Amino acid sequence: MDEIRRAPVASSSECLICGALDDLTVEHIVPQTLWNRFGIDPDREDLARFRTALCYPHNKATSVLHERTEMMELIETGDPVTRKTLLHLGDWAVWVTLLLGLARGTGVLGTDASRTMLFRRFDTDQAGTPKGVRVYAARVTEYVEPAEPHVPSYALALRGDSRVLLDQAGKPCGFSVREGPINASESIGLGKVVLLVVGETYSSGPDHLIRLDQAAARVGLQRILPLSNSLPALKPTTISMTAVSKLFTVVPLGADLSLMPRAIQELASP
Repeated sequence: MDEIRRAPVASSSECLICGALDDLTVEHIVPQTLWNRFGIDPDREDLARFRTALCYPHNKATSVLHERTEMMELIETGDPVTRKTLLHLGDWAVWVTLLLGLARGTGVLGTDASRTMLFRRFDTDQAGTPKGVRVYAARVTEYVEPAEPHVPSYALALRGDSRVLLDQAGKPCGFSVREGPINASESIGLGKVVLLVVGETYSSGPDHLIRLDQAAARVGLQRILPLSNSLPALKPTTISMTAVSKLFTVVPLGADLSLMPRAIQELASP
């Protein structure tokens, strides 16, 4: 288990999850154990973006995420690929990318929604993975530049995104151009693994989820959450993090609209 350090933090710092001002600690969102496996000093100045402040109770609660030895081996070496390690990896990916997005102020769903999800996970008995979230993964042999021609960005309507306008029945009927993150997913590449976390989306039709998986496959990713009865092969492959990070967007302009709800597609059609 990584050591939880009560560290000197700025007097204006607060717990990322609950806003507490007292008993603050340094949270290594990407755990110290993993950095150490890569031969990297986890306290390096340039890795500050992977650290944040949490109160001691929430640091203790989040540290449980990293106490999965076989999952850490999978991230470091690419093995073992088992149902257990993939389930752990999918769960870990959701919460780590959510913490990273909130800490950086770039969370896909915004500060309030992200903090609410984290609070539910680490401060209540609602410990399961959020409904509708999908996690995609790949085992990496090499990181490369985007292929030509570029894979298009697919516009998604995320549940919880205030920019998606709803009618009286709660169905998407339009889209508001407001400031906020442009991506509809969170991505991270560590060691031999690349992960992409996509929040719950409004449907574009009866085969919506199948087409989401097919879009992810275009950049070399396979779904690990929810996990199907047959395990994905996850054959080691080259990956472009640029293509992965730009695969899903919330901005309809210039994007492929085929995964957007029908009403929004019709509004955007010339």
